[in-house]
Amino acid sequence: MTGNTTSEPNLLARKRTYKRLMFGVLLGGVGLALLLREVLGYPLISEAVYWLGIVGFFAIGFGTSLTLFDERDRALERRASHLTLNIMAPVLATVASVGRLLPRLTDYALPAEIWPALYGVIAVYAVFGISYTVLRYQA
Repeated sequence: MTGNTTSEPNLLARKRTYKRLMFGVLLGGVGLALLLREVLGYPLISEAVYWLGIVGFFAIGFGTSLTLFDERDRALERRASHLTLNIMAPVLATVASVGRLLPRLTDYALPAEIWPALYGVIAVYAVFGISYTVLRYQA
């Protein structure tokens, strides 16, 4: 008696392999770029390796005929994005408030390098708000 054979497990294994390869190339490029820049002191080569990792990520993702990400992945990304935005909002509000009050109440102040990062996070929320508003009133 012969059993039924299906390509489904093989397909899922191939998708998993491509996903791992995509993220491995991306993380490997970032890690190697950090090593080249911070430890070995090669900033130009570091930047080239960084971009090779990014291009490799997209080349693998768009270069395969398989659909690597499906509705389950999109639902997971939606939940993770929602959780991240909800966690970071009170963190941002607290750090910004402490950063403004700290020099007025104590002899300490947040390092000047913190403020551009805070404005970057504020920009993420601004883009979210604009995107949400556009999508809300588009329908």
